[in-house]
Amino acid sequence: MCQRFGNVVQIGLLVLAAPLTNFLATLAFHKKDSSLFVFEHLLLEFDVHDELLEGIMFAGYILRAVCDLCCAILGLFLKESYLTIHSLAVAMLPTGLKDNQLHESNSQKVHPQPMEESMNQNPEALEALISKIFTNISSLKSSYIQLQSAHTPYDPEKIEDADKLVISELKNLSELKHFYRENYPKPVCVSPQDSRLAAEIQEQQSLLKTYEVMVKKFQSEIQNKDTEILQMQQQIEEATQKRAKLEKNLKLRGLSTKESEGSGDENGFCPVDLTPELFTSAVEAAFKAIHDFSKPLINMMKAAGWDLDAAANSIEPDVVYAKRAHKKYAFESHICQRMFSGFQQESYSIKSENVTFTKESFFHEFLALREMDPLDVLGQNPDSIFGQFCRSKYLVVVHPKMEASFFGNLDQRNYVMGGGHPRTPFYQAFLKLAKSIWLLHRLAYSFDPDVKVFQVKRGSEFSEIYMESVVKNLILDENQRPTVGLMVMPGFGIRGSVIQSRVYLAEPAFVRRPLEQANIEASCRSTRYPALCIQYLSGFADSTIQNPQELAQAALSVSLYRARYTRSYMLKVATELKAKKAKEYQAIKDCLDQINDSVQQLSQSIRELRWLGGHEEAESSDDVFWHISNVETWTSAALTDATYCVDQFPGRKMSKLKATIKGKV
Repeated sequence: MCQRFGNVVQIGLLVLAAPLTNFLATLAFHKKDSSLFVFEHLLLEFDVHDELLEGIMFAGYILRAVCDLCCAILGLFLKESYLTIHSLAVAMLPTGLKDNQLHESNSQKVHPQPMEESMNQNPEALEALISKIFTNISSLKSSYIQLQSAHTPYDPEKIEDADKLVISELKNLSELKHFYRENYPKPVCVSPQDSRLAAEIQEQQSLLKTYEVMVKKFQSEIQNKDTEILQMQQQIEEATQKRAKLEKNLKLRGLSTKESEGSGDENGFCPVDLTPELFTSAVEAAFKAIHDFSKPLINMMKAAGWDLDAAANSIEPDVVYAKRAHKKYAFESHICQRMFSGFQQESYSIKSENVTFTKESFFHEFLALREMDPLDVLGQNPDSIFGQFCRSKYLVVVHPKMEASFFGNLDQRNYVMGGGHPRTPFYQAFLKLAKSIWLLHRLAYSFDPDVKVFQVKRGSEFSEIYMESVVKNLILDENQRPTVGLMVMPGFGIRGSVIQSRVYLAEPAFVRRPLEQANIEASCRSTRYPALCIQYLSGFADSTIQNPQELAQAALSVSLYRARYTRSYMLKVATELKAKKAKEYQAIKDCLDQINDSVQQLSQSIRELRWLGGHEEAESSDDVFWHISNVETWTSAALTDATYCVDQFPGRKMSKLKATIKGKV
């Protein structure tokens, strides 16, 4: 029975604080009558009002009533024990004292209670009653837990069902109340033992329901946790995919995960993206380095008394230069040919043992060297692959006779051949050139697929797709096909794009007529964009032009010539594409029609200017302005038609052709 009473206290701990429970239990034990009154009044309230079946107040009232009832029953047992002990004590007294004690006891007013007498006569029924009480409390606990569970998550149907269960259990308590008050026990079972056993079974069933509710609650929590686990697994999978992509990018850039984590601090460089634009900038840097090294080389040759004409002719014989200053391209071509020898090989024709070439290692070396001074790199490891490259290229670029004429001895050359790297200004200038070419080679083999390098032979027909003239502002002769005189810088093919080779064209292929700068500046001063006017007209005018009208007519004539040349080129392309790619052919044909319109509009503009030149003293100024307005309108229309046509090309496949036509336009 004490164990069952502990279960009741456990229910109280779910809803009320321990001090309040102890206080109510003490009050019920010492004031049995008042506790029973409270219990009766409470059950009556539950019979009438269902609104009290809510929250913690409901549980508190139930706990107090149960404690009062149980403690009242415990009081009956204490009183029964007291009467038994008192009777035994009187029997053990002497005869005189026994009679006096019995007389005193009989003289006392006793108010018998039928319930107590009935219970004293049948102690097994009392025990069965107590079992029913605790069984009912267990059921009430289970019902209340179900009511709580129905609120989280909120389910009106479950709340209604649980509320009915709670009311049912309270009605059972009410029946026990009436049974206790009227002293008419109504055992359900045939015998007290069966009643007690049935009560225990019902109690266990109530506990089982409670556990089922708790299991459902735990299952709901487990499902929530499983959902969180799935979400976290998805996040982990996404993070893993992102990491794989980042690692792949790092590998393409020559960095492993560990290397990339410390590269910013240990190596002193930041990773960059491996893109064609990066390679294009490296090509520009290499071309500039060749040009920069050729300057001190030519100056030292002049200082040493070299015949530059003979030296240039020895490099590429029988090349006719438009200007004497253009012979510098011969020396740049000489440097380029020597420096790019072996570029198409991964080893750069340098013998080295136990060296494994990978795209990651190529790009990592590019990143490590690009921000460092080449002399510092060679100071750390003079016999590295880069050190061997510098020594071998210096010996082939700088001829012994050239060095002897520069310095009067071959000490610097001998020092290089001995495995050293002198700290002279001339050798340091060469190291800058060597570094730029070496970086270009490292970067070229970092791409997948590799970058292809191509050279242009002397006498090859000039192609604006694969070649670029180092001399700007040229008017190509329409009646001749230009040819290559010198290759100054090789070209490259990278991921379907072409980086043009830089060439010097043979002199008969172009005509260049300079105009006096003062005359151009005076004529362009009144235009909307004088700087652009001077820039573009400087190479297209004749010194015989005396006024802005003649300059404008010359500019339009040059534009008309270029438009006709572009039209001829596009007509050739359209013929080739007509039977191959219908979509591209239609775009070319539309553009060709617009170029035809531009040619007609430019021709009309030139005729208007000629009319103005022959009617300088026109009778009406309105006629002059009308003709000028015609020139402006037709010129503007020609520009619009020419620029609009290239915007209609479809897709990226025509990017090369589009760039070529746009350049011609």
